Amino acid sequence: MDRGGIRVGLAAGQGLWYLLCDVNPPEGFSLRRGICIHIAFFLKTLLKMEELVLVLPPWGRLYHWQSLDIHQVRIPWSDFFDLSSLNRNIPDTEYEQFIAGEMVIV
Repeated sequence: MDRGGIRVGLAAGQGLWYLLCDVNPPEGFSLRRGICIHIAFFLKTLLKMEELVLVLPPWGRLYHWQSLDIHQVRIPWSDFFDLSSLNRNIPDTEYEQFIAGEMVIV
């Protein structure tokens, strides 16, 4: 589903549902982070009904990241944030782990 620059999808696997979200590439760092955090709060409500895992989309090059000598492709959330803090509230996984089929324990 694509709504106003936010793409959300569900995938089933390993007895869990995975919630995938992404934001349009031109959006800034704070907006991307904020949208995923809002989706995480929404997911916490859904966890009362289903076992779900938030799949965190990799970061890509942002318009105002002008330095070309810094790797800016598929940057994991763990490079910027403490994912163990987020994981205390909702189950989450990085996109690369999801693609690799790594187990998530809920």
